[in-house]
Amino acid sequence: MNKNTLTSLSVLAITLILGACTTPPYVEPQSGNTAEMVVRIQPARGTLFYLNTYDNAESCSGEKTIVSDTNRISVSKFKFATEKLTTLQYMEMLGGANCLMKFSFFGKANHVYVLDSQTTPGKCSIKLRDATDMKTLVPVPTIDRYNGDNVCPNFKG
Repeated sequence: MNKNTLTSLSVLAITLILGACTTPPYVEPQSGNTAEMVVRIQPARGTLFYLNTYDNAESCSGEKTIVSDTNRISVSKFKFATEKLTTLQYMEMLGGANCLMKFSFFGKANHVYVLDSQTTPGKCSIKLRDATDMKTLVPVPTIDRYNGDNVCPNFKG
């Protein structure tokens, strides 16, 4: 093998390895009851951030990426299926430090939700509100699904 072939094979192998470690992108539902989620991410300066969801909201399996730092956007929106449990995971990473939140909620059809993140030194937080009536943002009850070791505890709804 010549040098160019070896280089090409090495690049291909690294690409395949890295590609196997990435989370597939989220695909919005094309039918059924849905709601809209507006995401307003305000990460700490220099952090990487991700917002993911799960195909199975109860077991937190089938993870999909909704928004990631590669987009470097502060506002995004997506549609999600309603009338069932939805689980989201928000993560920020800066060097060896990170902030991870995993929570579930029940969305209502034809509603608009706003998810705000805010990071200050040593703390990140999420606020989920129903914004269907833009004059009154109503807090949405969430269920904490993170127990410190990135496992999704059994759902007790």
